This record gives sequence, C-alpha cells and structure tokens, in this order.
Amino acid sequence: MTTSNAPTLEDLRHVPDAAWLWDGARGRIVWANSAGIAFFSGRTLFDLIDRPFDFAEPGVERVMLFSQSLKWGQSETALLHFPSSGHSVPFSATCSTHALADGRAGILVIAPLANIVATEIPAEKISQAFDLLPVAAAFMGQDGSLHRFNAAASMLFQAGQRTGLRELLEDAVFADEMLTRLASTNTISEIKTLRSKIGPREFRLTLRRLGDTADPVAFAMLLLDDITERRALESSLAGPVHENEDGRRFETSDAEAFQHLGKVLSESAAIATPDVKVELSGPQRKPAIIPVVVTNAIDSIKEAVVIAKAGQVLYANPLALKFFGHGSFEALINDDAIWNMFASLEHGLPAAALMLDARREVHFSAHLTTVAWQNGPARQFMLRAIHPAVEPIPEPVVQAPLVVEPPVAPVQEVEAVVVEVPRKVHVAEEIISVADDELRAILDTATDGIITLDKAGKIHTFSAGAEAIFGYRIAEVADKPFIELLAQDSRKTVRDYLAALQGPGLASVFNDGREVNAVVKQGGTVPLFLTIGALQSKTSRAAFCAVVRDITQWKRTEKELREAKEVAEATSRQKSEFLARISHELRTPLNAIMGFSEVMRLERFGEIKNDKYRGYVNDIHSSGGLLLSLINDLLDLSKVEAGQLELNFTSVNLSDTADNAIKMLQEAATGARVVIRKAMPADLPNVVADQRSMRQIMLNVISNAIKFTDPGGQVIVSALTNQAGELKFRVKDTGIGMNEDQLRDALEPFKRVVTAGREVQGTGLGLPLTKALAEANRTNFVISSEPRKGTMIELTFPTTRVLAE
Repeated sequence: MTTSNAPTLEDLRHVPDAAWLWDGARGRIVWANSAGIAFFSGRTLFDLIDRPFDFAEPGVERVMLFSQSLKWGQSETALLHFPSSGHSVPFSATCSTHALADGRAGILVIAPLANIVATEIPAEKISQAFDLLPVAAAFMGQDGSLHRFNAAASMLFQAGQRTGLRELLEDAVFADEMLTRLASTNTISEIKTLRSKIGPREFRLTLRRLGDTADPVAFAMLLLDDITERRALESSLAGPVHENEDGRRFETSDAEAFQHLGKVLSESAAIATPDVKVELSGPQRKPAIIPVVVTNAIDSIKEAVVIAKAGQVLYANPLALKFFGHGSFEALINDDAIWNMFASLEHGLPAAALMLDARREVHFSAHLTTVAWQNGPARQFMLRAIHPAVEPIPEPVVQAPLVVEPPVAPVQEVEAVVVEVPRKVHVAEEIISVADDELRAILDTATDGIITLDKAGKIHTFSAGAEAIFGYRIAEVADKPFIELLAQDSRKTVRDYLAALQGPGLASVFNDGREVNAVVKQGGTVPLFLTIGALQSKTSRAAFCAVVRDITQWKRTEKELREAKEVAEATSRQKSEFLARISHELRTPLNAIMGFSEVMRLERFGEIKNDKYRGYVNDIHSSGGLLLSLINDLLDLSKVEAGQLELNFTSVNLSDTADNAIKMLQEAATGARVVIRKAMPADLPNVVADQRSMRQIMLNVISNAIKFTDPGGQVIVSALTNQAGELKFRVKDTGIGMNEDQLRDALEPFKRVVTAGREVQGTGLGLPLTKALAEANRTNFVISSEPRKGTMIELTFPTTRVLAE
C-alpha cells in the first residue's frame, strides 16, 4: 500500500482513463468521467447514479471492502471485475479515498483504458447464432416484407410464404392490423394457426421492433413459436368432457362425483338399521386434478393456504388441513362450512370466525392474493390465527351437517385459537399486527419520503423520510391536501397526475414520475422527484402511495455538467476556428517559398555552381512541402472537428480508387522494396461516400504501410462483403507493427510513434485525420497491430452505405 495525493474530479473529467467515485457504504457510483460512463454502457452520468449494483459482484464487493480498510490519503492497486458491464476480463485499477459531498469517505477508482479489454462478439458469430435459434425467426421491414429467415423458419414454411407477413398469415387484413399496432408500440404478440410444410400448426407470433428509425430490411424481428403440443397438453390436463342425457356438458371430475354419490347411497342403505339414522349431506365433492409440480410449490409455503376459483375450493396445503382439523383435502372440501366460506369469497378477511363443529370455533385472518392458474387466475388465501374479539360469541345458527366418512388418522393440535362455545370466554380486544409494525419500521429507514393519500389527495400516513424532507411531523399534515406542501407551479402537475392514475388510460401502466418543487417548513423550495401509484387493497383507507426523493444534488450536478459541456464546446469551437484561420494565413507566404525554391532548384535563371547552395535549395523545397502537407492536414482536421467539412456523397468504386492510390505510391514502394498486392472481387458493389476524402484515406493508409514495412515486405489491399451485407475494406502490411501504447499514441494528433533504429518523417496527423475522415463518411474505422507482425486497418461500410448490384 502506498500513500499519494488523489487527483481532483476536475482533473479526471477529460482524461482518457476511466474514473469512478464510489459510495462504498451503499455500493453505488456517485460520479464518473466520460470513459467511466462508457464502460458501463451509459449515456450520461445519471445512468450510473441510478444504476443498482449487486453487492456480491466481485468489483463492487472489493470497492466496499476498500471503503472499510483504506485510510485517508492511502491508495492501493487492485484487480477489479464487473461482469454486469459486459466485460468478461478483470482489469487493474488504482483505488484511493476521496471525500463525498456529505463529508464521508468515498473510493476513487482510476483504470487506464489499456487495462480494460473489451469483449466483442464478431458479426459472423452473431449471424451463426441467429441461424441456430430453435425458434423460427425472420427480419421484417416496415412495409411487412420478410427477410433473412433462419434455419428453423426455412424448414417450416414454403418459399412463397417467406416473402411477406401477408403471405405468411394468408390474411391481409390481420397482417395490416398487426403492422398498425406495431407502429405505436415496441412488441405485439398473437396466436394464429398457420399452414406449414408439416400441416396446420398453432404459432405464437411475436413482433418486436429493433429501433425507432424506419429500416427497410430490419425494422422488426418476427418470432414464430410452435405451441401446438403445448395447447394439446393444456387440453389434456383439463380432462375430457362428458354430456348428460339433456346434452349439457360436464367435466370428468363431476361425473366421478355422481358415481361416488350412487356408491355412497347404496352402501348407506345396506348398513342402515332402525337404531341408527344416517343423515346424508349430498354428493361427495372430489378434488380437482392438479399437476404435482403445482401442489409441491403450494405445499412448500410456510403458512396455511387455500386456493379457490369459480365457486370451487381447488386446493389446500397440509398446514391448512391442520389449521381446520382435517386429515385429507377431500374431507376439507366436503366440510360445507369451509366450502361455503371460501368457494366464492372475493376479498380478504381482517378477522373472521368459522364454526367447525358444535363446540369448536376457529378465529383467523385471511389475506387475499391473485395467483396464476390454468384457464385464468385463481384466489389464494393465506390464513393466520388471531385472538377473538371482546363481544360474546353468538350461539351457532347453522351447524355443519354430519358427513359419513371413513375413520381418519388422529389430527395433531392446530395452532389456531379454539374457543369452547358454552363457556363464552371474554378476551380483551387485541389484534396485534406485527407485520404492519415491521413494515413501518422498514419504511422509516428509507431516505425517500413515502406518503399514502386517500382518493381526495389528502395525507393518510407520512414516513420518517418524508418528515425529514418537508420538515413537518405527521400530526401537522394528517388529513391535509398533499398539494399544499408543493409550490404553486407544481400543484397542477400533481392534480393531473392523480387524475390520470384514476382514469381509464395507460398512465397507471407507464408511470414515469414527475419533477415537482416542494415548499419546506424551514422556508424555500426543494426540487423533488415524485412517483405516485394506485393501491389495490379494497380494505385500506389509502388510495395512493407517493414516493418523493430530494434531487437537489442531482440538479446541481446537472447544472455543472451542462455548464462544463458548454465551456468544452466553446473551447473546441475556438480551437477549430483558430486552426482554420491560421492555416489560411500561413499558406500565402508558404506558397511563395515553395514557388521561388522550385525555380532555384530547377535553375531557371542560371546555374547554381556551389553544391552547398544547391543542397540548401533542395532542403528548403522539401521542408516547405512538408509544412504545406501539415497545414493541409490541420485544416482538414479542424473542419472535421468543427463539422464544417463539405462532403459530396456519390457512388464510389473502391477498386478504382485503390488502383489510383497504388499508382501514385508505386514509385515510393519500389524505392522501399515493398510489394503492393491487391485482392478485390470483380463484382464488388459501389459504396456511398465522398470521392475526394476516400482517395485521401487510401493514400494515407497505404503510404503509412509502405513507410513502416521493412524491405522485402508486403502491403495487401483487399475488400469483401460479409453475410450481413456490410462491405469491409482492409489494408494489411507485414511491417514492424505497434504495441498498445504505440497504437494509442498513433491515434492522437501530433503524436508520432518512435521506433528504435527507425526514423520516418511525418506530421503525426496521418492516422487521426484518416480516422476522422472515415467517421465523417459514416464508416467504422478499426486498427489492430502487433509488434513484428504488422498492422491492419479496416473500414466497415454498413449495409445502408452499400449500393445494390
């Protein structure tokens, strides 16, 4: 461990290294520079501030440990790994303490970009993965045309069906309706029977947009999931359907119930005697057929659970059987008292009493939730025992009828409170809600303010976080309109917000919150981010829950970032304007130097007899040519950075352009004893680009390859189109190559790569200018190099810039 002075955040704002300031105690990022934001694929600093991290992630865990172990002024180099960022390789970084805004110690992490190795999946691998998808898929244009079916789709559908969505569905109206719906949302899904090579099949059609721009080829992705077997399985699980003599349909379970009823009646008539009178309760109810995987999941719940749907009790777990004193689920559903209470119950019960027999009554609460079930949701009741109320328990009016059942195993003592009816015990009214107390304690620890409102927008509850933000106690604001705590310009916003949540629109689904200003008790206003959601509980007095967050620091940071951006843009603009102006001013005297030195070098007005003078004239002319090249590069680079470079986009033949560049540089290659080879297909399509800048790009790239290739080496110029329709232009040499540090310097303006024993003249603007010109032509510039193995420069023209043949 070393001791060092940590740099300021202002110093790190524009450095190329990635830098983050972590709040180690919370495991969150509170500041990052541009490289740090890009590392986590963010667009702005707010993307990282809002991003939650898993405390078990290796890099986050290491930073949190540093927040406890590092002392002020100390720094340590560590290997950090953040798999959630998409980078699979750990990187080395320097970690040191740095003060946060509230005075606590944060962890400043600085990582040179050379240490961060990005993993990128090649386009060929992505294309191969698309073809290997087990689900049929295709790309769809905005007009409904279909392109690039994968292998699964090609095996299912005929060639005539693969031309467009209308041909595939064989229903133009339905296809147009899906395209119209897709234009207003990102994803739609429908189930439809389609004709396939193996016969009619049911498919789930999912259309997912791939971007906001209109793309004639890849506007959306079409997924076709064959669900024929799944639908058949659902039908088989539901069981066969029978018909009675009247033609009415009933399930297998009902038929079995009637058969069992006849059996019970026959057996009861056979064993009845004059001394014993058996009173039958009607048909025996049979349990519904439920998959074992579902019953196992319900049985694993640690509370008594009863599932009901459509006037039936579908299932009860073992704890519920114990709760009501039954040895089997069949016995429970044939208990009329339990069946009549839960079969059609549509809401929860804060307190309820159920008479089990002549002398036992169970008191409980039932919490209602909705769970997924076959053919629609079901109601799930979670039961808890409670103490009875003070009022005397009335005599039971309806007694559960006697049901003839075989003997069952002794039932263990249940946890519910059982009251003997004749004793009429009076207990103090005490319904303790431990869960509510725990929930309130948890909410009070949150720094955000949590407020519940009734339907009129009046305050119902006020958390400790809300008290800290507004400065008011709950007693001061209870039953007062929430909008009275807001500034005048924010009250209409909140009224409209609440009205939208109560309306029939999609506001309650797409709830993105609002920015408002609050008037605090201490005086002044505080900016808040407000999110309101509707509460679904029918027994709660509150109708809405509002969450408020103090965003004062965010607003301050946003203002600082905006001002810093404006200053940086103004500085860059002034630099570009200065370079353009000074370049024009230097050209006038330089042209005179070049012209006069050329006349003297050619001895137009007489012979120069002194050899030293002749050498000086040649040096003057060559130095002037180098200076003119530098000025031209400066002018072009400044125009590109200022966005003022005038480009004339036309159809460019890269093969002809490469031939012209090779002819101009052939003499230099011959002098350096370097072989230039060209490998381009004859049917290479033209691209949309600026002819002049493409010629300059090729001259710069090929001349650099010749300069840094030893005698006997080769420079290979090639081009090809890949399966995705992109065109790749490559220049590969067998020269001296560069390491990572040299490659980074080569892309910086005015930095020249220095190689031992090799001195090559240059301005240091060749590769930076080439990269800038390539990006101005909407192409992707990539350079890769390795010492003693050569360098390769690749320009990738996207499909939108490649012309059709």
